[in-house]
Amino acid sequence: MDELTGQVLLEVAGGYDMHRLMEDGDLAGGGWINPAQVQQFLQQKGSYLAGYRDPAWGNKTAATLIVERSLAHGISPLYMLARIQIESSLIQSGTSANLAKATGCGCPDSGGCDTSYAGFGNQVECGAAKIRGYLRDLDAGRPTVSGWKVGLTKQTLDPCTVTPATKATAALYTYTPWVGAYALQCGRTTVGGSSLVSAVFNRYRTDYNWGSGCVVMGDIKAKYDAVNGPVLLGACQAGELATPDGVGRFNHFERGSIYWTPTLGAHVVLGAIRGKWEQLSWERGVLGYPITDELTTPDGRGRYNHFERGSIYWTAELGAWELHGDIRAKWEQLGWERSVLGYPKTGELVTPDGVGRYNHFENGSIYWTQATGAHEVRGLIHAKWVELGWEKSYLGYPVTDEQAAPDGVGRFSHFQKGSIYFTPATGAHAVVGDINALWVALSREAGLLGYPLTDETKTPDGVGRFNHFQNGSIYWTPTTGAHEVHGPIRAKWESMGWETGALGYPVRDEYAVTGGRESEFQRGFLTLTTATNTVTVRMK
Repeated sequence: MDELTGQVLLEVAGGYDMHRLMEDGDLAGGGWINPAQVQQFLQQKGSYLAGYRDPAWGNKTAATLIVERSLAHGISPLYMLARIQIESSLIQSGTSANLAKATGCGCPDSGGCDTSYAGFGNQVECGAAKIRGYLRDLDAGRPTVSGWKVGLTKQTLDPCTVTPATKATAALYTYTPWVGAYALQCGRTTVGGSSLVSAVFNRYRTDYNWGSGCVVMGDIKAKYDAVNGPVLLGACQAGELATPDGVGRFNHFERGSIYWTPTLGAHVVLGAIRGKWEQLSWERGVLGYPITDELTTPDGRGRYNHFERGSIYWTAELGAWELHGDIRAKWEQLGWERSVLGYPKTGELVTPDGVGRYNHFENGSIYWTQATGAHEVRGLIHAKWVELGWEKSYLGYPVTDEQAAPDGVGRFSHFQKGSIYFTPATGAHAVVGDINALWVALSREAGLLGYPLTDETKTPDGVGRFNHFQNGSIYWTPTTGAHEVHGPIRAKWESMGWETGALGYPVRDEYAVTGGRESEFQRGFLTLTTATNTVTVRMK
């Protein structure tokens, strides 16, 4: 007797293979199974579910939910029937007990169930999504969240030492890490475990004539034929179904899906791009329905699908990532993956302050806020912004893309509170606040100071801030404001110890006097006599 469900266990089969509980095609197959068949099966078993409708899921029947939610995630409804039976006995029970934990999803052995998964429809959705997530990791060559993988030896909780021979087996042990009913050779057998899921699956497969048809028809069939479907997509796994929003129709195949709407037509979504779209909740997510088949990028390196509200781009090195909204529009404006940014390496993410959104790319980033719009940052300017702390730094968010300076020598990006300027000779440096305002007033790099040689830096006495430029400096304190010093006057001030010397900080920009130029400081003046190119000191 199974201590969890109270059902009588099957006789132990001596040759049962705990390393190969289920074939991949069994777990991800059954695409031809329809709600009418499941309804008849439930009636045959005297199941309470035969008369159940879930009010939280549009009053759909249990049979409809089992088929729709399983196939929506590319999981066999027959597997779902077996999972429901071993977790809650609802398939072969005439009572409503255990509806809230029908598939055991979100119900760890160590504690109670997560209430967010309560309810029959939620349980079926959760159970199918979890298994698909495990298979997605395994398809990508990664172990599952708990470390199961084909060919990797690991201990179950019985304990048994198991080396999964199929992805389906690794996925089952991730969901339920017990061999259970057929674990005589290595531990207790009173818990149903993953071996019982397999056994019930095999029994249910022969208890009813499920057939083997998988209907592909209409525009989806035309698309399947046009793309040489048997080669590209493989065999049909889910007969044509309505999407949850009622707008579209779809078929799942071994290696992808075809989705159709009356306005957009039928389009193919494959492989890792399909996996990313699934992760984003299919057509119900931010991207909507596909508007192209999967296509090769012009450089031949990547693949992509465009959707109603965005795109997913993939390369072998970076994987599949989504772009949408203003960030995608900016990337398109720059030339897609052929632009200076290259391919995306993240999806769109929220910034830590919650104000903005961004995508990172191979050679830079695009950042967006409602106030600033979407702008790209790249290269050494991007590296400097990263070094300073991204948008959390004193620069804030970008307000321009990277641009060439008018002299053709340098490049720059403007930010909310300053700028970063770059030349090959000077590197990339930030100018912000009042120092930046004065530099702007002096015509930036085209003025007398030239390009910045340092970021804004705190003075040794901790009172002021400064930037050095190619031809001078700007110094600032809260009491004196920002003022420039350059040429022989600056050289003399430097020789006297800068702001820590006898003169203190500058209080005026350099100005003309009879016979030369002069700068005023807190405690004196430096005067340049042009005829002799000498600088004299006059204290206040």
